[in-house]
Amino acid sequence: MTLTTAKASPTIRRTHTATAPHAARNARTTTTTCPFEPEPGSTVSVREWRGEEDLARFQLLVPTSAKGESFHLQSRTARFGSFDVTYMVHGPLRFEASADNFGHGAKTLRMVVVLDGEVVLRTGDAMHGEHTTLRRRDGALVLGWAPVTYTAAAPARVVVVDVPADHDALVGLPETAPFVVGGSETALLSALAAFALDLLRQDIETLTPAVRAQVTDSLESLFSGTVSTLAVPSGGDWNRRSQRMHVVRYIATHYADPQLGPTTLAAHLGMSKRSLQRLFEGEKLSVSQLVQAKRVDQVLLRLRDPRYAGTSLDELAVLTGFGSALALRRAVQAATGRTPSALRAEALAGWPAS
Repeated sequence: MTLTTAKASPTIRRTHTATAPHAARNARTTTTTCPFEPEPGSTVSVREWRGEEDLARFQLLVPTSAKGESFHLQSRTARFGSFDVTYMVHGPLRFEASADNFGHGAKTLRMVVVLDGEVVLRTGDAMHGEHTTLRRRDGALVLGWAPVTYTAAAPARVVVVDVPADHDALVGLPETAPFVVGGSETALLSALAAFALDLLRQDIETLTPAVRAQVTDSLESLFSGTVSTLAVPSGGDWNRRSQRMHVVRYIATHYADPQLGPTTLAAHLGMSKRSLQRLFEGEKLSVSQLVQAKRVDQVLLRLRDPRYAGTSLDELAVLTGFGSALALRRAVQAATGRTPSALRAEALAGWPAS
């Protein structure tokens, strides 16, 4: 599925509460943004294009071939951290190849899972390219910088999850194939699609920052696990990447352990501390920095969450792995230049009194 820079104005409905992926009740507005990202300032966006006139508008956003009189596409998109999650229902169409990272500004990975119908992915021409047919519960990991066409000869329902390729959970991704396919027997594909659908059914705008962080962590874990399942081993590079992804997932679920660090991680992975450190040579963050960054993210979310307004800094330190209020204060000030108390007061001032 290939996206380009957006310049059109398709119909969009913004919703605050949803009971199904296609539910939309609020007033219509227009969009000039990428159709697979939420509208600026919105948590979730529901859009619909139908007929020849809408096709012409949509083609300004996404290089698309379809019959105007039968063209229709509905989508519901929400953002969780770095992940853009979209549920899409469409008729027969083809998204042309353009290798533009699906309209995103950075190198992007896309996970496509088919819920109903069939979708054909193809790179190159019919004589020299690669192609695959995705049927119900099949999926594929697609590189946004590879020219891949997406074709559906009949109506289809799909879930799409986009994430920057340099995301910490996907460090060192090999660039060996334009797409990698998983069949319906790949359990994590179905789990990822089901989780994404459930997220899009929620009243997303009412979620507190801490809950959204927990949801994002779960989505990150499912996505990276699915990538590990789908990707084809390619020698030492793949093995190193797979191990790094394992480390990142472990940190995401064990950051509250005050003993978590290179030594305990190495013991968990069954390798020496030096071998673990070498895994992250050349990466943006070292193992110790990844642990600290995760803890800081988690404590900032709790400082800004009204449910933790009465929680002391000592208690927050225990919940986030810092071990002491002093260590927490130092980490927060180093990361933000602000004290925890100032950040909490500023955030809570923006919440209505209960």
